[in-house]
Amino acid sequence: MSARGAVGSMMAATLVSRALGFAKAILLVAAVGGTSTAVAGQTFEIANSAPTYLFALIAGGVLGAVLVPQIVRNLHAGPAGQEDTDRLLTIILIGGAGATVVLTLCAPGIVWIYAMTWSAPWLGLATSMAYWCLPQIFFLIAFAVLSQVLNARGVFGAPAWAPAISNVVGIGGILVFLVALPSGLGDAGSWTPLMVAVLSGAATLAIAVQSLLLLIPLRCIGFRLRFRWGFAGLGHMSSLAGWTLGGVFASQVAYLVTANVASSAGESLNQLGIDGPSLNSLSIAYLLMLLPHGIVTVSLTTALYTRMSGAAARNNFVEVESLSNLALRPVAYVSLAAAAVFVAVGPILTEAIFGTPLIGHVLQVLAVGLVGFSQAYVLNRTSFTLQDARGPFITQLTIAVLSAAGALAAAILLPPQLTVIGIAAGISIANIAGWSTAHVLLRRTFRKRGHEPDSEPAAVWGLIRLLATAMISAAAGLATTTIIGTPASFIGHALLFLLASSIVSGVFVGISWLLGDRTINDLRR
Repeated sequence: MSARGAVGSMMAATLVSRALGFAKAILLVAAVGGTSTAVAGQTFEIANSAPTYLFALIAGGVLGAVLVPQIVRNLHAGPAGQEDTDRLLTIILIGGAGATVVLTLCAPGIVWIYAMTWSAPWLGLATSMAYWCLPQIFFLIAFAVLSQVLNARGVFGAPAWAPAISNVVGIGGILVFLVALPSGLGDAGSWTPLMVAVLSGAATLAIAVQSLLLLIPLRCIGFRLRFRWGFAGLGHMSSLAGWTLGGVFASQVAYLVTANVASSAGESLNQLGIDGPSLNSLSIAYLLMLLPHGIVTVSLTTALYTRMSGAAARNNFVEVESLSNLALRPVAYVSLAAAAVFVAVGPILTEAIFGTPLIGHVLQVLAVGLVGFSQAYVLNRTSFTLQDARGPFITQLTIAVLSAAGALAAAILLPPQLTVIGIAAGISIANIAGWSTAHVLLRRTFRKRGHEPDSEPAAVWGLIRLLATAMISAAAGLATTTIIGTPASFIGHALLFLLASSIVSGVFVGISWLLGDRTINDLRR
């Protein structure tokens, strides 16, 4: 499949998957709540997020960043390369299974680490949910391994569509919970073992289905895993993995700080009877913010990643830089346009779909850093193709330190009602700083490889024009919502969202076009 076809296929799959994920989030808020007033929404957020963050700590960053370049190189190394690939996958899968068992048994301690200030009933409910959710770690590892093997072989469709099917399974589980079981909006004592099993077990089943589905395309391309033990041929990859794990570790420490600050604020608001943003509000807002990132940035970068890895293996650094720039331009365009929409209509959107503007307020602040988050993602992936993991480590460390500092500052300086808003501001600042750091370090890496990167004035002025366009567009949308006011019904909120977001999008496209930016043509193709 051509790069354009691969990008199109992945964007379509990601769009469907994100839409289904969006629907799942709406149902989940209906089932367990999305702000500080609901106990279960906050406890389930800790239990169901822990596997994702622990997976990232164990292997996630390494698999996504290092595995594809290593497999691409192994493909050119004949039988010896295939043996190295078998050894690599054996270590990851067997080690992942063992780690999952140990971590599941440690569920009480894991929950406590993420929510140290919670009361015993809240910790007990979260722990019961975590016992069901933590087995997801192995299936997340398996999905990451199998999808990266498929990507290295040029197969992108199946790994992109599997999460969509997983979301269908997850939606089914939540619907069963809503229809067949008592309300999950009560206090911690109202939850029965069956309620915990249905909600949390369905979440784990969805992740298991996602990974098992990839066995079908792997069989179609003739891939057979032969378990081999040993570390021969993996020395250089181990060095890269060490830097990558360092970056992931820094990110997880930052999340521990963020989770504890946000969960403490959430319980405080709950006890005071105040409806305010909590940790699950931050998570839902992040999910919304990442919609354009997942649809455009991840799809585009994943499709180009194998090509960049191949060019790097041939020491063709001109092509690596060209492919990286090919991703950066549309990513900046889409990220800034989406940020303008979120800033203008975030509260209107979440009022319409979740029944509260509080999540939208968090979204508005997070959206400011969206362009930095997405640009840093592309730049770090480019560094990995050059076999440089030190630069991405420094970038992740910068983001982690600033995010944690922002969370601590929010805890000290702000009341509980504004704590999560403060955390979101710190995350946005951190993402923008990470973008700048990744940019400088990638250029340094190119020079170390003997390649002088292109000069930047045109690209810098292009970004400045897009940034100004985004600010004008967001202002137009905010003016629209202010003039019309807050509607009283769901239909009114939906219509206002459509009107204001259309104005923002139209102003953004129109002004950027007048200023000479033709990225919209590339996106349409």
